[in-house]
Amino acid sequence: MHTTSLQEFQAHSHNLVSLTAEQAASEAHYWLETDQIVNLQELVNNLQQQPFVASAQVQNRYGQNVVESTSLSDTDEVQQALTVVEEITNETQVIGYLTLTIDEALLLQAPVKTHAYLTFYGQFLLFFAIIAGVFIAITFNRWRYRRSAVPTK
Repeated sequence: MHTTSLQEFQAHSHNLVSLTAEQAASEAHYWLETDQIVNLQELVNNLQQQPFVASAQVQNRYGQNVVESTSLSDTDEVQQALTVVEEITNETQVIGYLTLTIDEALLLQAPVKTHAYLTFYGQFLLFFAIIAGVFIAITFNRWRYRRSAVPTK
């Protein structure tokens, strides 16, 4: 159960990254079709403001860079890199690609802390329940023997 819940936290984090990429690609669609490079650059820089995004790029349909994040962190230093590529499409054809390089350690930092807290809290509650059960059992045991020790007329 321990690894299952941690895997669920990780899957949820990855789903949020995918959703972020889809939304950014949807916005990039408009800016790429209208050829507004300044707005595309602003979108990429805003994506890169996220602590877990190491770099962001938008390429045209041929894979040539249109814009990339200005404060490009050194992606070689990222230990666990996750690359998310989202197609930028108008309804019939691909007009470009959005590429996000994610630092997975930073992405999973909050869920791992939350999981550790919840695990500790669950262990504490289990220990408390065991102690309460022991005290209840002792109390009922004493009560039972007191009733049987009272002589009946």
